[in-house]
Amino acid sequence: MLRPFSDTTLTDIILSKLSFFNERAFFAGYESEFKEKSERHGVRFVQRDFNSVNIDGPITDVLAFLKKVEFEYFLIINGCLPFLTVQSINSFLVECEENNYDSAFAVILRNNFFISLDREPLNFDLNMKSINTKEVKPVYEFAHALYFFNKDYFFKHGRYWDWNDVKLVELKDRYELMDIDTEDDFEITEQVWNARKKLNNK
Repeated sequence: MLRPFSDTTLTDIILSKLSFFNERAFFAGYESEFKEKSERHGVRFVQRDFNSVNIDGPITDVLAFLKKVEFEYFLIINGCLPFLTVQSINSFLVECEENNYDSAFAVILRNNFFISLDREPLNFDLNMKSINTKEVKPVYEFAHALYFFNKDYFFKHGRYWDWNDVKLVELKDRYELMDIDTEDDFEITEQVWNARKKLNNK
């Protein structure tokens, strides 16, 4: 989050977006570098403790700091998606507000054939005669971009939402969903970032 990414960092990129949402937005972190960058961008900083940034679960411990934040609903934005736009974030948030603040999760529509590790077809018939992605039944893939949920429900049940009720919001721009999890992801996404920046400057 702090290493150089082109001529910026992933942290600076997400903070520049959060700044558009004024007092409704905040950045939660542990290290002082995050606090300094938040102040530089005019974004409220929420202090996390050492434990919350060094564990993978339970999720209520990871996000325990939210108990002290005054909001009833939260929209978590993945800071590792540099192409995710303010417009997409705002559209997602507006949709949540217009749907009575129901919990919502971003997904991607995939038109492809999917099979489990034990060779069970997930969205096609093994007796099919051709492999035509235009005819396959599409599936949703988790985008891991935007999570909207109610704080009380989260801490009471230990999960973001009821999977039977959560609203799935499709994000359509594949560039926006380039997610950096590995070294390869970082290198590829940085190259795309530089290429798009070069095109935009022409």
